Amino acid sequence: MTRFEEVQMKIAESAKSFLEVYNIQVFIEQFSLTRESRFSLTLPGMEEPYPVSAVVSLTYDVFQTSMSMYDDLKPEEDNISSENTLELDVIVRLPIMEGYPDIEGLLREIERQYPETEPVLLVKEFFGAGEPSKEYELSYAYDLESEDITDSEMLDGVFEELRGIMDLIYEKTKYNIDQSWYSGEDDPAKGY
Repeated sequence: MTRFEEVQMKIAESAKSFLEVYNIQVFIEQFSLTRESRFSLTLPGMEEPYPVSAVVSLTYDVFQTSMSMYDDLKPEEDNISSENTLELDVIVRLPIMEGYPDIEGLLREIERQYPETEPVLLVKEFFGAGEPSKEYELSYAYDLESEDITDSEMLDGVFEELRGIMDLIYEKTKYNIDQSWYSGEDDPAKGY
């Protein structure tokens, strides 16, 4: 089993080739030592607040963590056979804005252009004093064998695909972002 830290480095290298990495977090569960690494990404050249962003995460459960440590400590011995499938989870956060375009149509276009991702649309609805608001996310995952997770070519494909999805989302929502975020800034009557 490949060491968790080595996998992190490989993911970071591939991600930086296609996207801007603006945050990396590592979580270690205190008792089980299960480890999770989360990479927060956006399109290159974007400024905060990022209109389109993504989180890519990888988790080593307690058994996988211990296997990676075992392999590291005793490389000359035969590895214990184990189920070494890992899941690379991807969540793409769509822009928060008013007057959303056809989200279902956008999802269908992503499914058509990137059929292997099989994205799922997640809708979060917030209720407050004013109008309820919604946030949209796309979620999909890759099941990888442990030896594939350090394959630079395979990881490059994952992040190239993510870049394509994020570019598509940004292009399809750019008009709505501009209308929602910046429509009042140029209006002299509003005092900006």
